Amino acid sequence: RPQPLETLQRVVRANYEPNEYPATLARLYAWSPDECIPEFYSDPTVFQSIHGNMPDLAVPPWARDADDFVRRHRAALESPRVSSALHHWIDITFG
Repeated sequence: RPQPLETLQRVVRANYEPNEYPATLARLYAWSPDECIPEFYSDPTVFQSIHGNMPDLAVPPWARDADDFVRRHRAALESPRVSSALHHWIDITFG
């Protein structure tokens, strides 16, 4: 969403169709369940579209807005529960 159209056409798909990009995080994870970019923990602007015909990426209903989502997402990542098990998940993902 924050990438220029030229980049989207070069890297994602040559024929730009805004309705083919997921509109919600739920849809994003359904299409690519391993998608979890670092910006989801630090930069709420990644949810904002710079394209007039592509809506912003909607956050889950439990978050008020993108800022709240990033704050909660980061708090969960930095929680003792996640910190104590993170090395297991990294091993599963990266082998």
